[in-house]
Amino acid sequence: MSKVQDDEVGDGTTSVTVLAAELLREAELLIAKKIHPQIIIGGWRKATQAARDALREAAVDHGSDELKFQVDLMNIARTTLSSKLLTHHKEHFAKLAVEAVLRLKGSGNLEAIHVIKKLGGSLTDSYLDE
Repeated sequence: MSKVQDDEVGDGTTSVTVLAAELLREAELLIAKKIHPQIIIGGWRKATQAARDALREAAVDHGSDELKFQVDLMNIARTTLSSKLLTHHKEHFAKLAVEAVLRLKGSGNLEAIHVIKKLGGSLTDSYLDE
């Protein structure tokens, strides 16, 4: 499960594993109380929909305000990098990541962004190429 999360999203492997373990632990308690697994699954589906609805309601779209959009992207990048090996260089890499995403001009084609690894130098020598 952790591998799938990392392959699909690239982050949150610990969170998804802890969440799944807790859901299974709670399900085990419910099954011990003779609650049918389909009832439990139905509850999970309702909870998933409620969470999606809450996220949609709380979401703010700054896509039309370039400055606010860039601030949002920087905050997202910093948060993601806080849990990685790059945590001490997160500001530098957050700027690189945001600039790379902004160069996509809304296409969403993340496949167009490539990381090229070279021996030597330090992490702060990293740069965004044309």
